[in-house]
Amino acid sequence: MSRKVKNAPKQATPFQWRFLCPRFWGIWLGLGVLRLLAFVPYRAKFGVGKGLGKLLYLLAGKRRRLAKASIDLAFPEKPEAERQTILEEHFASLGIGLMEMAMVWWGDHKKHHGTAFERQIVTFKGEEHLRAAQAEGKGVLILAPHFTTLELTGLFVSFLTNYHAVYRPHDNPLMDYLIAKGRSIRFDNGAQVEPVSNANTRQMLKVLRAGESMTFLPDQRYRAKGHVEVPFFGHPAKSNPATAKIAKLTDCAVVPTFTRRIADDQGVHYEVEFLPALQDFPSGDDAADTLRLHHLYEDAIRQTPEQYLWVHNRWSLKLY
Repeated sequence: MSRKVKNAPKQATPFQWRFLCPRFWGIWLGLGVLRLLAFVPYRAKFGVGKGLGKLLYLLAGKRRRLAKASIDLAFPEKPEAERQTILEEHFASLGIGLMEMAMVWWGDHKKHHGTAFERQIVTFKGEEHLRAAQAEGKGVLILAPHFTTLELTGLFVSFLTNYHAVYRPHDNPLMDYLIAKGRSIRFDNGAQVEPVSNANTRQMLKVLRAGESMTFLPDQRYRAKGHVEVPFFGHPAKSNPATAKIAKLTDCAVVPTFTRRIADDQGVHYEVEFLPALQDFPSGDDAADTLRLHHLYEDAIRQTPEQYLWVHNRWSLKLY
């Protein structure tokens, strides 16, 4: 059992009465729509989500062009028709992701985590790799790249272990409050998933040095000081070498983790795969370590290319 980090600060924005001012009403309206989506029966969520995705495809022209350019860059070997199919399925996946967000924010697990309905829709592959890493008594960094199933990943991991969730605080204080509240996970014994701001490096290191587990999402574009430019799908991408640096400073285990949405004759279910903890990591070469991670991400993306977050501008593409 990992040790509890004492006095770990809650870094999310607390509720403020100013959130009721008119300038925030649009956000509250959107939240109301999302809340209504939470009432859609489970089997119907995916059809509704696909419909929302089609609407996004039509309305979000800039994001559609960005996703198309990114997919073309990543898969030049695929025929144009296949890349177009990936694009359309990606927006369907984004729409389903909204339904999954509603599940996380207001799902059955909010009432009773131990017997939640959401436990029935996920299977775990390689759970022994997570357990083995935790059994070493060191911290465990659970790498979870930005797939459209991201909202569910944290919930599913909570069915196996408590952990600290690294997050990027939202620029809008109301959105920051709502996201942190929606993603909060409370266990039946009163413990809960503790948020850690990605800007609070000291707290992140403290968590891992105390033998705790922590989720980390290092795969997006990173242009700040200290970035490394490393190929991603064969094209230079400004990347965050933080995973290797954190591993060096804390001697933690690094466990790559991927969540997949799987449709079959029985409906839709999910698979969370834990890979073995990385050996000989870090190597001392931040660029080589980041490239190693990129190759792992690429292998996972090729299995379900439509489920990766292509609407993020990973390569700093300029669109006109």
